[in-house]
Amino acid sequence: MIKVHCFVSCVCEVIKKTKGVDHRPYYFGVWDADFDVLDNGVLKYHSDRIDHHFFQTWYEMLYGIKLYKWYDEEQSKQENINKLQRLLENKSPHQHVMVMLDLSMLPERENKFHQRPFPHYVMLESTENEAEWFMYDPDFRWEGILPKERILVAIQEPAVGGGYYFDSETIIAPTTETVKAYFNTCIKLHCNPMTEAITEIIKGYIVGKEKESMSKLPTALKQLPVLAIRKYAYEHAFAFFWEALGHDEKGFETWCDEIERLVNGYTTIQYRAMKLAMTQDLLLAEDIFVKLEEQNLLEFKIKQGLQACFQAWLILQHKKEVML
Repeated sequence: MIKVHCFVSCVCEVIKKTKGVDHRPYYFGVWDADFDVLDNGVLKYHSDRIDHHFFQTWYEMLYGIKLYKWYDEEQSKQENINKLQRLLENKSPHQHVMVMLDLSMLPERENKFHQRPFPHYVMLESTENEAEWFMYDPDFRWEGILPKERILVAIQEPAVGGGYYFDSETIIAPTTETVKAYFNTCIKLHCNPMTEAITEIIKGYIVGKEKESMSKLPTALKQLPVLAIRKYAYEHAFAFFWEALGHDEKGFETWCDEIERLVNGYTTIQYRAMKLAMTQDLLLAEDIFVKLEEQNLLEFKIKQGLQACFQAWLILQHKKEVML
């Protein structure tokens, strides 16, 4: 499965390694996860107005693990780094420490989105060598030892700030009722927030308050690829229900193709927006809005298909309970 959200990937890694516990329901919260649109119409996957309280709460409700936020925005970078070093020095084998850093400051790491800065959560551990730390990045499937000072430089960047720790010793499997409540909380059957936001951003650069800055539209949508991959979270949900229901694999692959089409659709929108900004030809805007409507209809179709799987899963769970 494609990894789609660095915070979620970090906390799910211990779930994946625990027998009898399924990490896939946690991804229900990813396909429409929070993003931000700045006052000048710039789409952002990370900003000061976004926190992870929703994921914190549901991680504990689903898996019984409390996430503790150790990073304090009211304190200086150095105070937070001192706290991080104490955590790494004193942590138990069951404890896991996450930190946000600017991945673009570590050029040996792949930055396929070409973002700078690139706020990104990783997990850290100390090593026998005081000058090195072990970095684990579940989202990009990378692990290795790096100089501690290089990692600290990436953490010290002004554009980033965040960190959590948790103890995985008390993991529990989510109950049917909790999965049901989480799915119903996450599924937005009557709106697609990201597509709606992109539509409003483009309108703003065509006829709204940013119309004198149309050349900046590509910058406004620069982070769209980072957000688009979150739609792969639908695959995790379909896989979870599909496996439980015992459906044939071909049907699952058909939905995966639709999800892939949804993700690629945002790339098309981004390219068309770049062309619009270059040419200033407003006729191109019509093609963009047509594509946005296609995206809306496709995502509603995916959500309805997933809702049907969810309902079938609920019936199956009820039958199992009756038989016990």
